[in-house]
Amino acid sequence: MGAGTTSVVVQPSTDTVTVGNTTTVDIVVTSTTDGVGSLDLDIASTNDSVATVSNTSVAGNPETVQSAEEANGVRIAATGMDTADSGSISVASVTLTGEAAGTSDVDLTVAAVGDESGTAYNVTSVRDGTLTVESGENATETPTPTPTATETPTEEDSSSSGGSNDDGDNDGGDDDDGSDSSGSDSGDTATATATPTVTEPTPSDTPTTTATETEHSTETDTKQSTSTQTSSGGPAITPSQTGTTDTVEPSGGSPTNLLIGGSMIVAVLGGIIIYRRL
Repeated sequence: MGAGTTSVVVQPSTDTVTVGNTTTVDIVVTSTTDGVGSLDLDIASTNDSVATVSNTSVAGNPETVQSAEEANGVRIAATGMDTADSGSISVASVTLTGEAAGTSDVDLTVAAVGDESGTAYNVTSVRDGTLTVESGENATETPTPTPTATETPTEEDSSSSGGSNDDGDNDGGDDDDGSDSSGSDSGDTATATATPTVTEPTPSDTPTTTATETEHSTETDTKQSTSTQTSSGGPAITPSQTGTTDTVEPSGGSPTNLLIGGSMIVAVLGGIIIYRRL
């Protein structure tokens, strides 16, 4: 009496991997009634230029495992397995590697499957799987936004740069202030040079004042001379008398001085008259 009927399938039935990466599929026995104690099967990639079988493992801690590489795949035989007693059981795992962009079938061939009592199951169906291998271009395009993120800080640096530029303008302003200060100094020097020109008229004022005093003295002498001639027809006043008169007149224009001067003149004239009479 047999262990019953079952099916063996590849799960997932379709899978995707990128070039250079790996993925794992399971070999599952369905509708078991007494677990799985032994198996004998082949697993292969129908297009080894797209995908290859790189590793296999058997579940249930088998007592014996035999594996042999075959064209594009591997053959596995195991006995003494201890698995779940019923239902769908994963009996092996197969690792596939993507070699190039494309599609490859995961071909499954089942020679025998038995329960833990050593009775063979009646395998009524086997279902293969399909693996799609994609190029790494999509993965490469994904980081494309990275340069954009890099450009954003660059614009901020241009803004900072800007800032840095603002600092440069401030420095330029300081330089302009320096230039203005230099200009102010030059202006001060020009003013200092012009100072002697303003001072020069001062000496010219002094002679003017002296000339005025001289004219005053001249007028005084003229008046004195006129008074002398009017007094009488006597002899001319001697140089010594004129000198006396000159000395008295500049001493001041007060009435006292004039009185004294007049008295002296009268005395001199009187003396002259008396002298002539004698």
